[in-house]
Amino acid sequence: MHGYKATHIGKGPVYKDGPGGTMVITRTTAEKVGSSISGTAGVTVDFAVSQAKAEISRESVKEVSWGTDHQYRRNITSGRYGNTQYGSWGHSATWEKYYELPNCRKSQRTSGGVKVVNKAVGFRYWETRS
Repeated sequence: MHGYKATHIGKGPVYKDGPGGTMVITRTTAEKVGSSISGTAGVTVDFAVSQAKAEISRESVKEVSWGTDHQYRRNITSGRYGNTQYGSWGHSATWEKYYELPNCRKSQRTSGGVKVVNKAVGFRYWETRS
């Protein structure tokens, strides 16, 4: 696995407010989000989580859930719309699996993406023009 990048792995609705003003969100719905693999085959979620724990964050887990209230308040830039979504502050990466050919060369491979959730959860915020 390589190319780790910090990312927010959202779950549930995206809330939108504006234009301008103040956005106040209280998350009350219990949810969970899990680590995931894309691609053809060859890598398991368990492997991806163990690699992420060893390479980037001991907080990496197979699945994270939340159920307690969490309030988020943010001023929205005048003329813009504020957007927010709750989820895990995890990582995305690319996995590759090489196959050894009869001549001992490694040239055939499969690859895909992986999203690994962390125990850290919270709101992600961004602004749009509409």
